[in-house]
Amino acid sequence: MSDLLSTAKLSKRYGKKFALRDADIHIPKGEIYGLIGRNGAGKTTLLKLINSQITATSGQIFLNGEKMRFGVPTIRIGALVESPGLYPDCSARENLMYKAIALGRNKPGHIDQLLRTVELSDTGKKKAKQFSLGMKQRLAIALALVDDPELLILDEPINGMDPQGIKDIREMLVKINREMGATIVISSHILDELAKFATRYGIIKDGQVLREFTREQLEQENRSDIRIESPQIAQVEAALREGMALSHMQRQGDHTLLVQEEVERHEQISRFLFDRGLYVSQFYVRHESLEDYFMGLTGGTVQ
Repeated sequence: MSDLLSTAKLSKRYGKKFALRDADIHIPKGEIYGLIGRNGAGKTTLLKLINSQITATSGQIFLNGEKMRFGVPTIRIGALVESPGLYPDCSARENLMYKAIALGRNKPGHIDQLLRTVELSDTGKKKAKQFSLGMKQRLAIALALVDDPELLILDEPINGMDPQGIKDIREMLVKINREMGATIVISSHILDELAKFATRYGIIKDGQVLREFTREQLEQENRSDIRIESPQIAQVEAALREGMALSHMQRQGDHTLLVQEEVERHEQISRFLFDRGLYVSQFYVRHESLEDYFMGLTGGTVQ
């Protein structure tokens, strides 16, 4: 599948400091691309460059393989980067209508469809300043959809939201991707949530893109291990080495052992320890998460 969006050695420097350095990303059409990085890693800078909110120091942005000139994208782009530009004393419908008129997209039924998409049809004349955070975010996303974008850019759209609000946004974005055909680029530090719906990922650290990978590659590469906790952990380790010929094991503290091989034989290993009369307080298979993967690659948390 060809890339809808790609960059080549894209850089942004402020004085002597690089906010983004030689960034190469590749986003095929139809993907939900999760951009992952700590605060200050360069995520927002990259999104602003793609959205022509700032100019690059060097490098190129390509849309459908064509080099983009600043402010003149060859595809329709909708974006929510930083604070949403809402009219606080206007209703959701009025906010959308003003944006649609400005873009020449005020066609019959368009605003009604957008309100249904973001589940704000029942807000009536309620003013935007009276909306909850989740409602404001949904309205902001609707505003980004007014021009029926091929590419939707969202910078931390679920930041500060409660679990139900996060779930609502997630389901809405999947719907937008599937039904409207929009390719989505979303940055977030809530990695467990991002892992539920993104199809491709890019990890950025200190202004540099470290790696890109698909959901399938993440699942294939993520390590699994067996976590065993016991007050007899030395005896447990010795028994597994001698009785089951296991060698790839790692001690964590005084009472925990990680078995990093033969994970598919976890039931047999559990039975072996039981038959040996060894007391085990905890025994379970642990699968590496997206956050674990991020920490292993960058050497720290995403916060």
